[in-house]
Amino acid sequence: MATIKSQERLGRSLGFFETFAIGTGTMIGAGIFILPSIAISQAGPASIISFLIGGLISIATAISVAELATGMPKAGGSYYFISRAMGASFGAIIGFGAWLALVFKGSFALIGLADYFFVLCPIPILTTSIVAGLILIAINYRGARSSGSLQNIIVIFLLIILSIFVIKGSLMVDKSNFTPFMPFGPTSILTTTGLIFISYLGITQLAALSEEVKNPAKNLPRALIASVVTVTLIYTAIMLVINGTLTFEESINTNTPLVDVAVMIDGPFGKVMIVLAGLFATISTANAAILSSSRFPFAMGRDKLIPEWFVKIHNKHETPHRAIIVSGIVMIILFMIFNVEQLAKLGSAFNILIYVLINVSVIILRKRSLQGYKPTFTDPFYPYTQIIGIVGSIALLPFMGLLPIVFTIFVVFLGAAWYKYYGLGKAFPKYNIFDMLENNVYPSNVTDSSKMKILVPIANPEQEIDLLQLADKMGDEIIGLNVVRIPKQTSLSAARDAFRSSKNTMENLLIEKFEDFPIIVGHERKYIVAFDHSVANSIIEQAEIENVDFIVIGWHELNRLHYSMGNVATKVLALSKNNIVMLNGYFPKKIEIILVAYNNKENSQYGLTLAKRLAKNTGAKIHLLRVVKPTDEEQKKTKIRYELEQIVKDDKDNSISYELKEHYSVENGILGSVDKADMLIIGDSSQRFRLSLLGMLSYNVAKRSNRPVLIVKRHKPLSREGISNALMKKIIKMAHIRNGFKWSMKNNDR
Repeated sequence: MATIKSQERLGRSLGFFETFAIGTGTMIGAGIFILPSIAISQAGPASIISFLIGGLISIATAISVAELATGMPKAGGSYYFISRAMGASFGAIIGFGAWLALVFKGSFALIGLADYFFVLCPIPILTTSIVAGLILIAINYRGARSSGSLQNIIVIFLLIILSIFVIKGSLMVDKSNFTPFMPFGPTSILTTTGLIFISYLGITQLAALSEEVKNPAKNLPRALIASVVTVTLIYTAIMLVINGTLTFEESINTNTPLVDVAVMIDGPFGKVMIVLAGLFATISTANAAILSSSRFPFAMGRDKLIPEWFVKIHNKHETPHRAIIVSGIVMIILFMIFNVEQLAKLGSAFNILIYVLINVSVIILRKRSLQGYKPTFTDPFYPYTQIIGIVGSIALLPFMGLLPIVFTIFVVFLGAAWYKYYGLGKAFPKYNIFDMLENNVYPSNVTDSSKMKILVPIANPEQEIDLLQLADKMGDEIIGLNVVRIPKQTSLSAARDAFRSSKNTMENLLIEKFEDFPIIVGHERKYIVAFDHSVANSIIEQAEIENVDFIVIGWHELNRLHYSMGNVATKVLALSKNNIVMLNGYFPKKIEIILVAYNNKENSQYGLTLAKRLAKNTGAKIHLLRVVKPTDEEQKKTKIRYELEQIVKDDKDNSISYELKEHYSVENGILGSVDKADMLIIGDSSQRFRLSLLGMLSYNVAKRSNRPVLIVKRHKPLSREGISNALMKKIIKMAHIRNGFKWSMKNNDR
């Protein structure tokens, strides 16, 4: 009987025009029908340029969105793009920010809808706004198909009416109305651009529907770019008509300048038609805002950044109905708190933040690899498009006013705090922006089949034998480094010549010990003598030159006032660009059990890999220890137990056992099991910007353990140590004091 293969596929119901209609309809809304009078009052006829600048920045960002959307066609739009490019912490920030930008715009649109409806029927603004909001929530509750069909009808009528308005209005333009063109100076243009920027918010929520678009590789880029270009042309044309037909005083003394121009064009009929256009536009904006904003909490819930309650799909309509209801209700609450201008500015401020991070995401993903990201559309003008989007957006921020900036900063801190106290450890994706910038999202692990090169600094023939044994059991090539420290008053070349003519007893003894050290058959070895004014600098430099996998160093005398392992070791830990293995204690003559303190983070994963190498060459057994708190959820414990079982199951070459230990103190939990093993391997903390060179856990465990401890610390360029290293190198280079010299020879070349 043939094997039956099952698949799950998402239905795609939105074609090009439906997608274009949602994007266009979201942008053409209350912004152009309500904001022109406010814009003209701030910039005069130069407000035309404000709409044009907003359009150019949005077109640049639309191209970036098109590339991201075809590479990651998922619900969530800008949230999904930014969280995958920068990590879950940025996902939390932009998730809240993008959602708020949309609900602010939806709330803004509902007020505009009520204002235009009031012209035809004098019903209280608040009543109309609430009723309209509830109706649109119900429509979106039914699903994307019905809302997409509504959007098509609205956009068709809207484009027809506005086209007639522009064509007929352009015939009545009086050029004298454009003088003075810039009555409030050049800065007023940017101030006004910040105000009206909310009008271009549609491109990001359009991307939120990308997984519901048919043939997204073709339809998404076309719909995104076409909708922004169309809207920019319409906005600019409408502002030209308003400024050309109304005087400055007439423009600022009305809340509905389009209605006044329509009356001049066609009398009462023109008034009715433009009011209908205003109703269509504001309904379109509010509808699309509810439709798209519901995707953000849905996507965040799917990534475990907010409670899974938001992810619940309606049994009949198959929509994220809870997210839709919450988004709609918040929209209704907002217009009860803020006025029209405040809503516009707050929505615009969040929009600017989104635009900046979207363009930055494209640059990051072009430079770094992300599994599964293969856009079918790529920006042909990269990176100039993204630079325009980033610089243009940031330039608007200082002109936004205090309230929007403070509120945006508050949302950034709120998102970061929410991630730290709710999402950290369980939210997706698991990596952060530093991992992405280091191209270390999917770190390539050291395997048994890979060749490992290890550098061992040799200073004392008696103490360093333990490090050589450790390196031999872990690596395939051992590089012994003897640093001859030279006083600064002596040139390195002169010291080298003196060394060649008469080697001292200690140097001869070091070389002899290295030569006589029995290595595993097949392993290579190399001995380097380096002359330097700084021992630590020489270790770091030679490790980079030899491109070693790890530096093996010993834990020497401790300074109780600082997390220090001796002056040289401290500097190597702080400034090395290589991975480091630190041995505290002796290397056992016989190893039967290796205890690995495992937490599934990067350093402990490498620690497990090194344990397997040690086990292979010593015949030892490996015992994995994971300490959890008794108060942790059973679901978490079950997941951890499953991960440990998979490690044991997947390894056929080693004898591995595991233990899931419950203890309120991870440190004491590890120390309570260390007596059962001959050696403990622990990964250092993964915190990047801690003040100490070693994490508190690994430091305290090594200090208190009565068994040898191996601490594994992988290099992270974007960390306190990595940045210190980069700055130190710059300083040394600028001062021209780096004149190191090395003399190396292989064992058979002496």
